[in-house]
Amino acid sequence: MTTIAVIYKKEDSLIAGTAQQVIKELKKKGYKIGFSKAKFAITLGGDGTILRAARLLAKKRIPILAIHMGGLGFCAEVELHELNEALEQIKKGKYAIDERTMIEALVAGKKIIALNDIVISNSGIARVIRVEIEGIGEYVSDGIIFSTATGSTAYNLSAGGPILTPESDSLVISAICPHTIATRPLVVEKPVTAILNRGKKAILTSDGQHLVALHERQKIRIQRSKLKTKFIRLEGYDFFERVKETFGFGARI
Repeated sequence: MTTIAVIYKKEDSLIAGTAQQVIKELKKKGYKIGFSKAKFAITLGGDGTILRAARLLAKKRIPILAIHMGGLGFCAEVELHELNEALEQIKKGKYAIDERTMIEALVAGKKIIALNDIVISNSGIARVIRVEIEGIGEYVSDGIIFSTATGSTAYNLSAGGPILTPESDSLVISAICPHTIATRPLVVEKPVTAILNRGKKAILTSDGQHLVALHERQKIRIQRSKLKTKFIRLEGYDFFERVKETFGFGARI
């Protein structure tokens, strides 16, 4: 009997109700529901649900089949009405595992991981912060985004950063509203150390969900994580087609 984990946003009554119905249908089909020895996990919701699941499942190396039920849902390729067909394709082995690089921040003795990005910004009144990246220079801006390839199509893209292809294990450093137009996004291959030179109410967030307060002169180590997020990709998945559909990138005008 195949075990499947089901992850959803319990605070959303519509999604929670749908999830309970999905669980009921899965049990009827002979699946066992749970995390122990799960072959894969189904997420029901938007990108926020996927990001939470990624951090939860990375250590367990459980792949994710993301069902779109939220807002943008860029990371999800399957609609709810396509779930049964998706399960059949998985049974027949008609899928691939898409491994995505994760990012981690080492701060105050803690390791914080994310799938999309680590962001340093000001939590208080709108004032710029100063963050020095050792060996690179000082950024004067509203904040800095340290993004993975997966996160390159999220906050990083909104801040004017580049899109990286999914297989890239590079990281992107993008300033949020920089003080000078000479400041441009930077793609790096190695770990970097950030020093908060100014920002009394600065915070660090991972995937926009986990928050850590920072203090001036604090050092933050940013690097690729050894953990990976695994996505189940059904036959026919095309990354650039998803980019075109979602953002209009490369589409004819």
